[in-house]
Amino acid sequence: MSGGQGKALQDFAPFTPAEDALVKWLQAGNRKVFRVSNSVPVSATEEVTLRASFIRFLALGGCDACRLPETGLRVWGAYILGDDDNSGGTKGLDFEGATLPHDLALVFCHIPDPIILRSAKLKNLFLHSSDVKAAITADRLQVEGGVFLREAKIAGEVQLLGARLGGELSCTGAELQAKGNALRCDGMQAEGSVFLSNAKIAGEVRLLGARLGGDLSCTGAELQAKSKALNCDGAKITGTFFLREGAKVSGCIDLTGASLGAINDDPACWPPELILKRCRFGAFLGRSPIDAETRKTWLALQKPQDYGQDFWPDPYEHCAKVLREMGHGAEATKILIEKERLQREARRHRLRRAYLFEDYYWFAFWDRILGATVAYGRRPLLAAAWLLVPYLLGVWIFGTAFARDEVKPNLPQIQRSAEWVLCGVDATETVRLVGDNEATSGLRQKGQGRLECFHTTPEGRGHPQFNPYIYSADSLLPILSLEMQSYWIPDDSQPFGKFARFYLWLHIIAGWALTLLAVAGFSGLIKTDNIK
Repeated sequence: MSGGQGKALQDFAPFTPAEDALVKWLQAGNRKVFRVSNSVPVSATEEVTLRASFIRFLALGGCDACRLPETGLRVWGAYILGDDDNSGGTKGLDFEGATLPHDLALVFCHIPDPIILRSAKLKNLFLHSSDVKAAITADRLQVEGGVFLREAKIAGEVQLLGARLGGELSCTGAELQAKGNALRCDGMQAEGSVFLSNAKIAGEVRLLGARLGGDLSCTGAELQAKSKALNCDGAKITGTFFLREGAKVSGCIDLTGASLGAINDDPACWPPELILKRCRFGAFLGRSPIDAETRKTWLALQKPQDYGQDFWPDPYEHCAKVLREMGHGAEATKILIEKERLQREARRHRLRRAYLFEDYYWFAFWDRILGATVAYGRRPLLAAAWLLVPYLLGVWIFGTAFARDEVKPNLPQIQRSAEWVLCGVDATETVRLVGDNEATSGLRQKGQGRLECFHTTPEGRGHPQFNPYIYSADSLLPILSLEMQSYWIPDDSQPFGKFARFYLWLHIIAGWALTLLAVAGFSGLIKTDNIK
């Protein structure tokens, strides 16, 4: 079907009653909407039928006898019947390569045949509440304003590959249904937004590589597809991606490599599967959850295993970055800890699949140690909290040893001194000191301990008093030197003192281990960023 250029009004005679009324309406200089009927017609009666070739002729400017007003062709409630004008064209509304000088509005119309707008140019396209029974093909369409499919019913693919819109694409309240792709806008550039609000779409919505100057709104939408319900791979959306207010998604939302100004979502509207690989967004807006637990659930909607990969760390890193920039540093840290846990878990799975069981069990042990002590390096100060356990245990063990009189001076010269030796002997007994020919009476009085006796001597009064709190800290923390450990040590010649001496070794090892883990955490050496 060619129609339009090279034709005159009389070439379309005889007119249907609806066409004749439209011609008279235009000749009368009307500028508003030509109303054929009040609702979408069901059948092609002559009273409501307008031929597609006649619509094309008028939309392209008509002729002097029926010139369009500046508002363009606006028809309400017509049955647009595809016809063959013997010119070898397509049956349906075919505007391929055509330039329409004004708007084209077919509102509440029944259109049983395809609408073709490949490489066409026009001001605005309105198909409000129309019932389109075939596909709309509008590749490389150029529209100064927007394309409006509000509350339209379209039983075929809407294709806008590489289209250029000066305004928006509105499918608000529309019902789109196709076997494969319901709405295909790959490479489309729109200065405004894409509205899918409250739409019911059966089939994939594709915005691969699209560029939107506004928002992508799926508020209240119902998107259903076998695989991907919404595919925005590589899309750049300057505004906000809305997914809330009862939106239902059956299928995957693919935001691979997409750039979004912000996200405004509701957990109740999340899809069963989500792809956020290399997706970038600026913030979570509105009532979108910003707590780590909810966002971890959101990130867990990804299924990298379905794409031959164990784990995608990038979405976790970016989500944490956004939360931190929004001022929620604590929540960001929790996201990073979850990322570390899952990434290490993925590494262990790879080792197990490769039958490297020794490495698997070693990393399983080591990862659990790092997770419990320093949260994989994301909370190095957590090691300080763990230090409280050996510290308090040391206070009890060393304090008990001291109370049992099973602690001794750590300096050899003190252990060999006459005061220390004599305090180990009751006053009723004698002992021969090294270098003395005669025996000397002991200094320890009845009911007096050796340490208590020692501190009553001149040598002992100058020796530091034992304090289990200071001793535990001094032996635990390698970065401190409180001098208590230099002066005292558990007496391994006594039963409990022997146990306290053994624990002292463990105490020192625990202090070194936890301190080194904290340092490694601060320096980032144990994060998965450094794991090959």
